[in-house]
Amino acid sequence: MQGRKTLFLFFIVLMLTLCGNAQKIPKPDAVRAKRALLPLEQRWLQAEDDPAIQEKILADDFVHVLPSGMISKQDQLDFLRSRKRPADELQRHFEQLKVRIYGATGIVNGIVVATDKSGAPVRKTVFTDVFAYRNGRWQAVNSQENDYQPRGHR
Repeated sequence: MQGRKTLFLFFIVLMLTLCGNAQKIPKPDAVRAKRALLPLEQRWLQAEDDPAIQEKILADDFVHVLPSGMISKQDQLDFLRSRKRPADELQRHFEQLKVRIYGATGIVNGIVVATDKSGAPVRKTVFTDVFAYRNGRWQAVNSQENDYQPRGHR
């Protein structure tokens, strides 16, 4: 009976030690995380054709979900490096940007509005970006976008 009590106490001490160590893993503060993700999203939007900047933003295990299927970080960077895209002269900005933080995971939803020189909207895209907080910084691990169709316009 004494052996069981000792084993039980050892188990309790071990669990408390493990739980205490788990709490020491740094997790981002939700307010600071939102403040970090908003400019990161803006940087990503402005550098949509710049593979050097995207390489820093995208995690190695990044997945981009597109209507044509899923591509990896390397696929996306290779595509950006290989194409010669003429400037479309469209300006892009966000609407309805929402950031939610769940521990070391951040989810950003919003609409990207592309406007012409006169400021008239040409295209709207609704998106979801998922970020993971790793090694002291946020990295995009998943992205998906679709053409925006307002309710009642199907």
